[in-house]
Amino acid sequence: MAKLRMLAVSDVHGKEDIVDQFIEWARRDNVSYDVIVAAGDIGNPQRPGSMCRILSKVSKSLQKPVYYVKGNWDVERECGAQQVFDLDATGPVYFGDIALVGHGRRVEPFKLERQTRVVVLVTHYPPFSILDRGKVIDSYHHSPHAGVVEINYLIDHYRPRVHIFGHSHSFGGLEVEHNGTVYVNVARLDRLLKTGEPIGNYAYIDVSGNGDVRVEWRFINGVWKKCSGCGRVVHIPEKWALCRKCAHKADLKFARVSGVPYRALLSFRDASTGALVERREVKIPFYTLKDNLTLEDFLDIIVTRVFKDVFSSGGSKILEVPKDRVIEFYGSRRNEALTPFSEYLFSCNDAAGSHRLCLIMKIFSVDKKAHVFWEITSGEADSMKISAEYVLFKEGALNLDSQLVKKLVSSGFKAISYTLEAV
Repeated sequence: MAKLRMLAVSDVHGKEDIVDQFIEWARRDNVSYDVIVAAGDIGNPQRPGSMCRILSKVSKSLQKPVYYVKGNWDVERECGAQQVFDLDATGPVYFGDIALVGHGRRVEPFKLERQTRVVVLVTHYPPFSILDRGKVIDSYHHSPHAGVVEINYLIDHYRPRVHIFGHSHSFGGLEVEHNGTVYVNVARLDRLLKTGEPIGNYAYIDVSGNGDVRVEWRFINGVWKKCSGCGRVVHIPEKWALCRKCAHKADLKFARVSGVPYRALLSFRDASTGALVERREVKIPFYTLKDNLTLEDFLDIIVTRVFKDVFSSGGSKILEVPKDRVIEFYGSRRNEALTPFSEYLFSCNDAAGSHRLCLIMKIFSVDKKAHVFWEITSGEADSMKISAEYVLFKEGALNLDSQLVKKLVSSGFKAISYTLEAV
């Protein structure tokens, strides 16, 4: 097949009435396409069976096969309806020189059994930092990102020409090309105006065997009109003046990430002795990140994940103490409700009985990416206890033989430094 045309949707959240309107509008479009791709959050846990009912209805009504991945709202087992396929179960599906690959629950990459020129990757979650604005509950360390690091590594494995996903409602209806991949966030089909009128977006995505890609956006209850920002004739809700690209112009500024190796050695040392504790090779798919600012957050995620794996042993677990809870756990707990974090950071008072808290704050003041961890072990009758307290910081942020490191150790902390070096 020289070309694959997909009708792509996501984030329906079990709203079957909106699906009926989507089917009506898709028929009205009078656009030919080969398959329908659903990028997760099709069902609703409070509406049992809704995922399968929706996928079956879409396939039967539009008379096309549906390939889907599960999202965080999709708690049902696989749908056994005809012409409805879970890409986690099917593995790669081939259309001539084009491979359609999906990951809903599965993290491990599939092996492509056939030589293909183009890969289309489908996930529910965005990659970390790309069209992934989300709620705090979905994000890492209260960052504005709801993307998942594992997706970046899937992109690194497949090198897809197109990546279709949803989940991030704020950036739904947008696509951007970055370092050879066209990222298409198709969230969300159940978008509504304040009046309750459905204006869900969906996309027709063309990809050819030679890598040409075209994305055309449509909206339920949309009209063709000229965007007041760019002057293009686009399909948008009648009450909108701007297309999604113009409305999010500032968010679509990407930059080439530099100054970091693709393969690196991550080393952990006992800061009190300088002894090497562990060294591991890690991959850093920097080209899947939006810019150098998001690179810092990505590296922080990788470092802390490897740290937890290295320092957990036997039945113990490593728990990170959130930075905004450090004051609560290590402070004197008296009259602290109105004391801001910055006051402790810059003028912590040892005399107030918060000696250990002040030590941690001094580490934060020289390394904003420092972390505090507890090693939790099981005791009698399923009780839990803190068997060790770690402070992790980047080597070079302070001298390993400094008085601060010595005070940390003498106060009962295990001081650990880390370095990332090119292989």
